Amino acid sequence: MKMLTKLFNKIKSADFILVTLSTVVCSALSFVLNVYSKHEVDSKPMGIYSACLIVLAYMNYAQLGVLNAYNRDYPQALGRKDFDEANKQRNITVTFMLMIYALILVGFEAWVFFKYNGQIGVSQKGTFYAFGYGLCPIMILLKSFDDMANSTVRMQGKYNKSALIGFIRTVLAFGIGAVFIKLFGYYGLYAMMISSAFLGIVFFYKDAFKGVKLDFDFKYMKLMILGGLPLLINSLIWTIVQNVDKHVIQLFFKDPEDALGIYTVPTMGFTTMVLVPQTISQVFYIKISHLYGANKDEQELLDKAGHFTCLTSLISGAACAFVFYIMPIFVGVFMPKYTNGNVATQILIIGVAIYSTTMLFGNIFSVVKLNKSLIANSVALCIFNMIFSSALVLFIERSVNMVAIGTGLSYTLYSLLLMIKLSRKFDYSFIKLFSRSWLPVLGIIIPSVLFYIFIENIYVAAGLALFTILLVCGIISRLFFKK
Repeated sequence: MKMLTKLFNKIKSADFILVTLSTVVCSALSFVLNVYSKHEVDSKPMGIYSACLIVLAYMNYAQLGVLNAYNRDYPQALGRKDFDEANKQRNITVTFMLMIYALILVGFEAWVFFKYNGQIGVSQKGTFYAFGYGLCPIMILLKSFDDMANSTVRMQGKYNKSALIGFIRTVLAFGIGAVFIKLFGYYGLYAMMISSAFLGIVFFYKDAFKGVKLDFDFKYMKLMILGGLPLLINSLIWTIVQNVDKHVIQLFFKDPEDALGIYTVPTMGFTTMVLVPQTISQVFYIKISHLYGANKDEQELLDKAGHFTCLTSLISGAACAFVFYIMPIFVGVFMPKYTNGNVATQILIIGVAIYSTTMLFGNIFSVVKLNKSLIANSVALCIFNMIFSSALVLFIERSVNMVAIGTGLSYTLYSLLLMIKLSRKFDYSFIKLFSRSWLPVLGIIIPSVLFYIFIENIYVAAGLALFTILLVCGIISRLFFKK
């Protein structure tokens, strides 16, 4: 009995592990449903769904930074044991979001009605758009309050509860989503997101919203907006960055719905692959933050970041080479309607491999509090993507492959820009930065891609790629551990 109690207490104290496991499982379920939806739904309806999600992403910023300010200031109030202030912030945030999203609901639904009046039930395309856009205000309302509820529970220190509820509601929403997609096709695509957010609000209600009162203190609302706006702007820039390639498709393609639908596969590959280096980078970010906080030595900071980056580069290169080979087979088996996106997926995977090597270099700007440079870097990436993707589509070919090349080039140039700026800012060797970031991943990716292109037997090509991965990892590891 004592052993069981001890084990339970250990599990209870390992909140970070439980939250991480819950996140991984939930992401895996979302990935599976994403694949299943592409097995059941054609590319054109999927493109319309993608277009509606883009609108949803921008609606998220209608809260004008109030939620950002709440996520920053609420835990500080709890830390000071100023519970009156904490409750005030919670009441104001709930009140403001209800006001804003009620206005959006009325205004946007009116726009949908007038825009698609006469098309509903007559045109499939118009009907699909009307349905998706009509759900956007409802989805953003539910999603925003779900996000607030989840973050509130975590800020209260109830990480295990957040992880457990997150797992339960995702499993339930996964089942609902799968059933609805099977029964209703396109219309069922929205079911998982809506049910997940709704269940989150219900399960978190007691801890997050019980006792909340409407508070129309507009002066306090203004203070929260001013406090949260800088955080919101930086987040908005990254949302634009993540959607630039989709905007290029919407602007310049003759059949943007079909192209957007096909492009969801490359996007899925990019999003999935970036999770690996992103997770590694977040762990190492904490380590270099502690190091810099201890001695404020930029040279030592870059040296240590270089070591961590070298390891990230090897792991990312090996993972991306594996997915580069396996993704076309995977799509052909599980998503046969989307095989036109295979080449674009492989192109973006190469872009991820190169970009991921300098993620930690990007975090250095945050560690040393170069906030203006941080925003400038994000804006530069957005501009790069807009220029490259648009130019390739307009002057070479209107295909998702050109969009993928443009996106891959922009992330590569962004990665190069980070190294140049760090080298100049801290008078640090560019060769060192290059050799610890790009060199390992290029040593894996370039031969692997060449084997894939020029060797007809896929098994021989894959075998040579695996040999290359082991060889590069062995050489870099010896150099790494030698130091």
